[in-house]
Amino acid sequence: MLPPLIRLASCRNLVRNSMTLRFKFVSSLAQLSSSDVSDSSSDENNTSLVCRPLDKLDKFEVIETLHKLNREPNIGLSFITQLKESGFKHDVVSYMAIVRFLCHWGMDIRLYSLFMDVIDNNNGELLSFEISDLCDALIEEIEIEGIEKLIKAIDVLVKVYARVGRFEDAIDTLYKIKRGRLVLSTRTCNYLMNQLIEWDKLDMVESVYRQLKMKGLVPNVYTYGILIKGLCRKGCLEEANDVFRQMGEAGVEPNAFTFGTYIDGLCSKGKTDHAFQKLKSFRDSNLPVNLFAYTSIIRGFIKESKLEDVENALLDMLHTEIFPDADCYCVLIQGYCQKGDILRALDLYEEMESRGIKTNCVIVSSIMQCLCGLGKLVESVSWFFDIMNSGVFLDEISFNIAIDALCKLKKMDEAMKLFNDMKGKNMKPDVVHYTTLIKGYYLNEEPWNAYEIFEEMKSNGLKPDFITFDVLASGLSRFGSFEDTIDLLHDMQTQGLEPSSITHNVIIEGLCKGEKTKEAEVYFNSLHPKNLDNYAAMMNGYCEANNTTDAFEILFSEKRLFAKRASCLKLLSCLCAEGETKKAMKLYKEFEASDNGPCKTMYSEIIYLLCRVEDMRTARVIFDKMIQKGFTPDVVTYTMMLYGYCRVNRLNEAHNLFLDMKNRGIKPDIYTYTVLLHGARTKEDVKDLTDELKENGLSFDVNCYTVVINKHCQLNNLQEAVLLFKEMKDKGVEPNTVTYTVFARGLCHQGYRNHAVALVDEMISKGIQLNKSTIRALEVVIKKV
Repeated sequence: MLPPLIRLASCRNLVRNSMTLRFKFVSSLAQLSSSDVSDSSSDENNTSLVCRPLDKLDKFEVIETLHKLNREPNIGLSFITQLKESGFKHDVVSYMAIVRFLCHWGMDIRLYSLFMDVIDNNNGELLSFEISDLCDALIEEIEIEGIEKLIKAIDVLVKVYARVGRFEDAIDTLYKIKRGRLVLSTRTCNYLMNQLIEWDKLDMVESVYRQLKMKGLVPNVYTYGILIKGLCRKGCLEEANDVFRQMGEAGVEPNAFTFGTYIDGLCSKGKTDHAFQKLKSFRDSNLPVNLFAYTSIIRGFIKESKLEDVENALLDMLHTEIFPDADCYCVLIQGYCQKGDILRALDLYEEMESRGIKTNCVIVSSIMQCLCGLGKLVESVSWFFDIMNSGVFLDEISFNIAIDALCKLKKMDEAMKLFNDMKGKNMKPDVVHYTTLIKGYYLNEEPWNAYEIFEEMKSNGLKPDFITFDVLASGLSRFGSFEDTIDLLHDMQTQGLEPSSITHNVIIEGLCKGEKTKEAEVYFNSLHPKNLDNYAAMMNGYCEANNTTDAFEILFSEKRLFAKRASCLKLLSCLCAEGETKKAMKLYKEFEASDNGPCKTMYSEIIYLLCRVEDMRTARVIFDKMIQKGFTPDVVTYTMMLYGYCRVNRLNEAHNLFLDMKNRGIKPDIYTYTVLLHGARTKEDVKDLTDELKENGLSFDVNCYTVVINKHCQLNNLQEAVLLFKEMKDKGVEPNTVTYTVFARGLCHQGYRNHAVALVDEMISKGIQLNKSTIRALEVVIKKV
């Protein structure tokens, strides 16, 4: 290969002696105006510009052609495109001719693509040189000829290097410019520093900045802002703050971008409180702050779960007359959705719409996901269709959330219709969509349809991933044969995917759910070595199969399992449900003796069990320990304790606990009052509790009405019971079997047997079944009927 200076000299001589070349243009294209030729590969572009095949041209002819087309940019572009399509192999001299042409017409985007082609030319099939050769030739020609337009090519080349992560080459190119006494482009240096940050090369940002400054870089306000961003990302907050001093010394005034970048950097490092104080000090000093800075503050407070501070920042922003845009609302709504505060998220959404700001698929998906997480699947689907019908574009993620919700609602036909509608909108389903449907069909116990969807996915060229195989493994192990599950594992391995611990665990639990506990044990025993998750899966499987004996045994034979709190809690819940008090207490005491101790849910579970078996002494001890450990009992736990005290007729303790509950700011619900009314001794107690219930804005449900009616009957206050029964029906609360039973029994005891007979007739006419308890209680009445 010729040395660069010789190549360039040859190139210049060729241009001067161009009249000696035997080269002719096709007359029809030579006469085309620039408006007749587009940049695309149209029919005109595909017409040959020369009278012999392009791949037969030599570099001299190419150079001369481009020189002649210097005033015809569109024809010149057509010629360059045809050279590429014909497979013409450029050397650095002919490629430089293209660079000159593009620089002359300021075609930066095409220049960018031109350099990218050189970088992508790894095997040398299309080009006979490397990007470094082109860079050297470019710089040398600038030095010799002083062509200012070619300096733009250097800027573009540095950006290409930075874009693909070749930072050493980019920096080396900028250094070469300085050696050639050329001025460094501040904009290009800024781009390079910004790309270093995007590629997480944070250690290089400051050093590159200092070196470039030594080589002649004149920083502008954006240079300093990018430097601040890099230092903040690196965690060098003091150094970032010092940049403002450097700006003052250089006579550069910080702008909203600089301040916003600094604020954002502080927030990204968990210093949002400090950032907010800084922002307010900037604002109070009449320094420019913008929406970006406030959005960063809001995002930071949301990340730190400081929702009250989020509201304060929002109010401060509005007071400054800076109003949220779509991005800011997106941050706010996403934040509240992540925290499960759907009401505030919807308030913000309505406020956004009232300001005339259009929603987008990201905001819609956040709200849908939040609704689903709160168990409001119907509302999530309804929201999706309302937004879609309003004409807002919804992407594949939004569709998948809706499809998943429909699957969980067991509306598979609607889920499939939406899946097909998505395809009709030119959206291509991916593995995630197919996996969602497969999981849905297994959830709805339709394994044959799950298999069909799996086959369709494969026929469309999509390869199942780990999650897909795990869903299939879970479904097959439950609904298919053990052999089918093993075959799936072999299929997974042929696709180059090794079953993970999750795969093994879903198979074990799936087999147990499918009443194949023996096969689950065989599979579990075949795993070598076993990890803790595998033991936890076997324990969960036993719980699913209602085999708490083996689950309990595996826990105490492998005590490391106590680290798996979710599995232990599952076992504890099963033991409590079965009334296995001794085993449940043993499990609880193991946790109590551990370093971490029981969690709030464990305390609650064991308290529920002890209240049911009327061991209120132990229940109270554990209840007090729960509070000592810093856990505040919720309304359900308090209600269960009150139920236990009332059941063993320890009403004074119940009364004191009720007062403690209210003193802690925990509001009793209708179930709490129902429990207390059940234990009430006098008419006055009943009246006081019902009055308080109504004062708290609560309404009687069927259970509460039943308890109060029964209590009035027991206290010989039949008239009040009759009024309540009438009120109950007037308010649309339908009496159930228990209501009719207690009321009819009360009538009988007071000697109103004919009324009791009429009540039973009414009960039967409404189709309410008489159970054994009712028949025993109303034996006398039934005989009369």
